[in-house]
Amino acid sequence: MEQKLIDSGLLKKLESLKLNTAITLNQGYGGGRKSKSKGSSVEFSDFREYVPGDDFRKIDWNAYGRFQKLFIKLFMEEREANINIFIDASKSMDFGSPKKSTLAKQLALALGYLSLANMDRVNIYSHGINKLEALEQLNGKNNIHRLASYLDNIAFDKSEDFFQHIKTRAYKRGISIIISDLFSDNFQETVKYLAFMNQSIVVLNLLSVEEISPVYSGDIRLIDSETEEGKDISMTQSVLNSYERTFKSFINRNREICRKFSCQYTLISNEISIDSIIFDNLTNVGILR
Repeated sequence: MEQKLIDSGLLKKLESLKLNTAITLNQGYGGGRKSKSKGSSVEFSDFREYVPGDDFRKIDWNAYGRFQKLFIKLFMEEREANINIFIDASKSMDFGSPKKSTLAKQLALALGYLSLANMDRVNIYSHGINKLEALEQLNGKNNIHRLASYLDNIAFDKSEDFFQHIKTRAYKRGISIIISDLFSDNFQETVKYLAFMNQSIVVLNLLSVEEISPVYSGDIRLIDSETEEGKDISMTQSVLNSYERTFKSFINRNREICRKFSCQYTLISNEISIDSIIFDNLTNVGILR
């Protein structure tokens, strides 16, 4: 199923990557991210002085030889992270060539797969009719087919604002990845809510090349993909200049919101291949490593 969206060779290459966040987890199962709790994994963390009842096997005898005191080695346990991937299934995402919706699915599958490969727990969220839909608690690479099937069946035909649904539920501490064109008045409030939910937030602002730099000319009719309202307009140079200013303001707004709430933000064009996005764009800006 996943080969419809991503070549199997790319999936294999993804196993060398991880989401690059500073998140630390307080509780959970064994996994691939560092926890604040002290355990017995191979990742050394710190020392403390021995007290009666401690495990003799954890005494550092080299330290005793130097300081004539008994010290216990502490280790940093590794825990799985909760990875929440939010996919905007608004009608506006079903635009462009290739469609933003196709690229959104590819990104969600790629990021979900590398998270599963790193033993994180993956939750995929999109919106149905007036509600948030979810495929939750995926763990292990054997769930890639369930993930791909779910993504393959998302219909990008919703007219309501996706972001209003994200705030309707609680989320465990983790990493939240938003894949959207961000055509929403609720974006800032949603990011604020996720930050309150102790999320490390990644925002992938997905746009078509026509939206980034339109090349239309002459008299045309623009149709709003969500309201289906039309507007006749003459695409003069003055209009294009005005659009460019508005577009820059839109991007600056998104970046400022993300800066305010310590989100990782990147603008992605649909003219770039999924391979380049993963191994160039997302690694260059530090989202992946």
